[in-house]
Amino acid sequence: MDETEKIVTIVGSILAHEGAEFVYAGKAAECGSCKVAKVCHNAKLKEGRRYRVVAVRPTKHECLVHLGGSVAVEVSECEITAVIPTSQATRRTRITYTPVCDDRFCKGYGFCHPDGMTDKGRYVVLEVLGSYNEMCPKGKKNLKLVELRHVPT
Repeated sequence: MDETEKIVTIVGSILAHEGAEFVYAGKAAECGSCKVAKVCHNAKLKEGRRYRVVAVRPTKHECLVHLGGSVAVEVSECEITAVIPTSQATRRTRITYTPVCDDRFCKGYGFCHPDGMTDKGRYVVLEVLGSYNEMCPKGKKNLKLVELRHVPT
């Protein structure tokens, strides 16, 4: 996805502010009878991916899913901060993501399994943020903290 590509969609009024992030979960059963469902579930949105609100439009709608209604917004796909092996941590490199560790009780679990990422998904390394110095419960070493983006499909 191009970094400047904006997608028009509709989100709950609580998320309708610049900088808000969400993972698109797809249609709810209540969306079937909604007249703006096509905009809300824009074909460019991908289930399980993380998006950031970049602009809020003045259009508001009644919504059976979101308390307080919904608002039209522009979103773009977010960068994702994750931990990967040093051998893959080169800027502009395309990788197939595999979580480093599956220990749910590790304090770094969120970096191995960030919201909006999929196991075996294709990503490009945007930036290497530095070494990841937390002790991995599985004993994994030589890890880097990076910013990733999905490779366009």
